[in-house]
Amino acid sequence: MNESQKYQVILHGMTSNNVAKTCKEFGISRTLYYRWYNAYMQDGMAGLGRKARRPVMPNQVDRKTEKIILQYVARFPQDGPKRIYYELQDEGVRTGESGIYNVLRRHGLNRREDRERYAREIKAKKRTSRGKSNSAGNQVKQQNPLDYNMNNSDHARPGYICFQTIQYIGKFPKAGKLYQYIILDSYSRLALVKLCNQKSTMELIDFMRFKIMPLLRTFHLEIDNLVTNKSQEFSTAWERGNHMYTEYLHKHNINSVTFGADHPEVFQPLHEFTTVLGKEFYKPVWHEGRIDSFDTLEQHLNEYMNYYNYIRPLGEGNNQGKIPSDIVLDFRGVQGPLPLWLYTRR
Repeated sequence: MNESQKYQVILHGMTSNNVAKTCKEFGISRTLYYRWYNAYMQDGMAGLGRKARRPVMPNQVDRKTEKIILQYVARFPQDGPKRIYYELQDEGVRTGESGIYNVLRRHGLNRREDRERYAREIKAKKRTSRGKSNSAGNQVKQQNPLDYNMNNSDHARPGYICFQTIQYIGKFPKAGKLYQYIILDSYSRLALVKLCNQKSTMELIDFMRFKIMPLLRTFHLEIDNLVTNKSQEFSTAWERGNHMYTEYLHKHNINSVTFGADHPEVFQPLHEFTTVLGKEFYKPVWHEGRIDSFDTLEQHLNEYMNYYNYIRPLGEGNNQGKIPSDIVLDFRGVQGPLPLWLYTRR
């Protein structure tokens, strides 16, 4: 395909919001689609032009890339060369798996226990460095702690905290490997869920761009703090690095906040929602045997989420008995006509 034809494929995928269907219609793989998509997002139409093929030497790693690999190891020592390779691809770092392995071997980090020792040493050096800076009289800038319980009345509102996560559901005979992308408003419990066959930053950005942002505009709602775990899909793995998703959030004035697995109390509203989703949707839909494809499962999930957001009253919490969409609309004091689809879901 030429540049124009590739652009038409990308445009079709973006407007239809169904990459799988687009790939099937044009007879290409999802990998090829996202290769074109990434090239267009980075360089415009020039990125879609035919490029002369040059031999790729995966063993050759420049100093900058080597530093990035070592920074990644210091943060995620449990990951081996293959995992590092896939994560760096999402970050836009182009290097081969064998090149990563050679860097690890050269620094004596090809075994997990060696990488964990290395990570501990790096953390110890940082603590020592920070201690010296503090003793020299330098002030350390601290962020205001997140009021995740919304004890401050000014924070008890839709949009102050939204949770986002990617969860692996499992591999099913008729639907393939499944991940669910979730975003949940902590106050109103308004939620959106998207199903995917892979876990990637690009899918995350598409979820935000084509599903979350339009809904926010409809409800005249803004996200102040987006809370995620420390997964590589949400944030960069190295210091002072750029991550596609955090850059996207920054452009939309959304503050990204990460918490580790040692703070389960922060994610309690998200755990409660996923429990409801599993009990009221996944359990019945799989038990009844209504799923014969990925598309069928996605259709049933969309129907349930319409019911959850626009019809189903909350069963617990401070807003018990209220409907999530009504909580947001009432709080924002939205006046004037809303899209017809909002009324048809009631």
